[in-house]
Amino acid sequence: MLQEAIAVKNPVCCFGPFTDENVAASQTDAQLVLLAGLDGVVMPKAGYVIGMTGSLSAAATAGSLTVGVSIDGTEDSDTTQTVTTGQEINATFKVDDGIRFTAGQQIGVEITTSSDPAWDGTTADLAVWVWVVFEDWDF
Repeated sequence: MLQEAIAVKNPVCCFGPFTDENVAASQTDAQLVLLAGLDGVVMPKAGYVIGMTGSLSAAATAGSLTVGVSIDGTEDSDTTQTVTTGQEINATFKVDDGIRFTAGQQIGVEITTSSDPAWDGTTADLAVWVWVVFEDWDF
């Protein structure tokens, strides 16, 4: 019964995919987009980010890509993950150390690609999902 109460009052939701096609080199704080070119989702309730997952369609052989969750257009450095020659993004954050947001704030994803050495995964497509927990949700 307690597990049911927790699941109902604090639901976990996943938003995405936030995408970028043909990830270009030398980008700084570029917002990824959802369908129809939107760059974020407005949160209906307060809560916190608990994770970020994603993948590239192909791996780079040089350079790096950083990916992080943004709140109202500003990347939270605690969520930033670096991808070099891998294709997977799998970052999980502790629930009690989650990145907090309030109702009405917009959650998005930002990337930065290196210029020296240059990111060479420029034919790769990127998709990222953001996992959140809402607080005190009453059904």
